[in-house]
Amino acid sequence: MKKYLVVVLLLAGIIYACNQPGPGDTGVATDPFIDSINRFCPDTSMPNELCSMLPWEIDEKFQFGYSSTLSPTIQPQFDVFSWQSFVALNWPADVTGKPLGGKIGDHPTAPRVWESYKDLAEIFNDNAPLLLKMKGAEQSNLKFFYRTSKSPHRLDSMGSFLDAEGQPLIDRNLNFVVFEVKANPVEADFIKANNLITKKGIDSISTPISNNPNARQIAMPSSSAASKNVGAMEIKTAWRILDSSKGDDYSRYYTRDAVISISAGNSTSNTAFSIKTKVGLVGMHIVRKTGLFANWIWSTFEHIDNTPDNLQQAQMDQKRATPWSFYYPESLGLQPNDEYDTIAGDGGNYRFDSTWPYAKRYARTVGGEKGIYGTQVQRMYPIYYRTEQVNELWRRKLAGTVWANYKLVGSQWATSTLTPGKPLSAAPSMMGNSTLETYILGYSSCVSCHMGASINYNGNSVLTDLSYLLALHAK
Repeated sequence: MKKYLVVVLLLAGIIYACNQPGPGDTGVATDPFIDSINRFCPDTSMPNELCSMLPWEIDEKFQFGYSSTLSPTIQPQFDVFSWQSFVALNWPADVTGKPLGGKIGDHPTAPRVWESYKDLAEIFNDNAPLLLKMKGAEQSNLKFFYRTSKSPHRLDSMGSFLDAEGQPLIDRNLNFVVFEVKANPVEADFIKANNLITKKGIDSISTPISNNPNARQIAMPSSSAASKNVGAMEIKTAWRILDSSKGDDYSRYYTRDAVISISAGNSTSNTAFSIKTKVGLVGMHIVRKTGLFANWIWSTFEHIDNTPDNLQQAQMDQKRATPWSFYYPESLGLQPNDEYDTIAGDGGNYRFDSTWPYAKRYARTVGGEKGIYGTQVQRMYPIYYRTEQVNELWRRKLAGTVWANYKLVGSQWATSTLTPGKPLSAAPSMMGNSTLETYILGYSSCVSCHMGASINYNGNSVLTDLSYLLALHAK
């Protein structure tokens, strides 16, 4: 009996020990398939290491012969591509964008690779005074912002500070979110070399669409694994103003010292002014055209403190150590993703107050509750479970760096041919970033939206390869 008891206790001890999380282990059960795509670097000689190499294409295991469907055996390949791109683009770099040696967590004050890419104002030369301000900020090692919109509206008047749906996004500190839109050197050089800053230039290189004689199209450069060339890429980012006195933990964000340029039309005093502040990255779109995916691969990332994925849990955990940036669990009376009205007399613009907090005039109150609020942002559908599993692998690999505080919301792609006037099947069918598609989260789809990007010139309707940078900027 004693011998039997010893054996039982020994086996129990072994089982207990085997089930304890090891160093860096969260205790979450792994999945054999996810483990099989555990590729952190596109370089096959160092797949288990994070690296600064951009992937050129989806893994060679991908095969065609089906429509774009959200499959648990296919989607992770796109999610790995998205994470590899995110890490490579956010690698520390010199001022030219060349990655620095070491690890991604080294050189924390260095700019990131993508920050050397061209801003729309530099590509299209719409606003000379704006470019001078941008140049001056860069010389002082300050990040420069002039828009609270991810949409590439023309810059000749500097426009209103709006998001994709003509709305501002306001954080819990009652400050506007600011945005950036950039193109990588491949796309920027292609635009300039072909004079695509004009509608005439776009039309001149367009070609007929075989299945639609009434329309034409252009094609951006694609990445190629065979030639090891990177294709066209567009980056859209969202940033919030940080304030440690309001509970913002700078160590949780990728931060930059910045200057925000406010035009007279977006100022309550009708006088242009600038704000010097610290900002933290809260959202990032990465859009890449590859040889296999002419409709681009659309990757979107968010900061983990933006808004909860589990609303019930958020309601039960109202004393979360780090407050949500765009969600108020203490108030059920706030309408989620609710649009703002402009204020009478402001000429239809949303305006910055001259003192902090800059969006206080748009603060919301709820009857019977104490407190004033910014935008109540609510995710309308869950992140795909396979994507969350891939997130777990990558965030564990990034542990100890600020980048572990970011997550992939989704990777959207489509294999079908783009036909004007017909829907384009994409997987997943819906995808939205809480900071970049705030007011359309219930029906947002990158591919469905961008398939309509086009210009009209001399009677020709020309598709601009799913790029609104050209569609909205060309003169």
